[in-house]
Amino acid sequence: MKATDPIDATIVRIREGGTIRELDYNGAMTAHMGSLWWGTAVGYRAMQAAAKALSTEELWSRDDLYVVGAHPGPGVRDAIDYVTDTVRRDRYKVLLADKCGMKCNSTMKFEWWVSDGRRTATIRLRDGFVPRDFYALSDRLGTDAESEEDRILFEISKVNLSARIWSLPLDRSFTVTMSAVALEPGELPAEMQRADYWKELDVGVAAS
Repeated sequence: MKATDPIDATIVRIREGGTIRELDYNGAMTAHMGSLWWGTAVGYRAMQAAAKALSTEELWSRDDLYVVGAHPGPGVRDAIDYVTDTVRRDRYKVLLADKCGMKCNSTMKFEWWVSDGRRTATIRLRDGFVPRDFYALSDRLGTDAESEEDRILFEISKVNLSARIWSLPLDRSFTVTMSAVALEPGELPAEMQRADYWKELDVGVAAS
């Protein structure tokens, strides 16, 4: 692999000013020990997919990046920031469904828009990658319906999802579409502005 290739196994490369930064997944995990395996893994892999999509002409750059997402998790947010530095620079925006809260549940979407000032890559986790049982389980946590085994099952599910997203090629985990239109910081993509954006969410479980 060349030093200008955007990804290589667990590495992602990105320009910042005149410097090429080489980042490894271990760096993202170091700050997120404990139970954030899945959020960190899916956020990091989504940015690897974005790196490939936005590096067709030259290696993508942090300088003008802006990221919009529909997932509330802190592991996702911090993995994205580790790669893009958009959270710290106030160039990261999350749209949440009503009553979503800042945790995994069925009222969230695994999709992100990554704009480099000239174009936008839309990164979506493929339908069915996350089983419906995971959403149902996450919805029960913290409610009267939570069982004694649910916390353990939830942690096991996150470990399994993390292992799966690393074992599959990016194109087996994500779909990527490109638009020639850039998003300005603070702007939402047109799709997110549709009245039925959250109504499309159908994982077969009740929202918490």
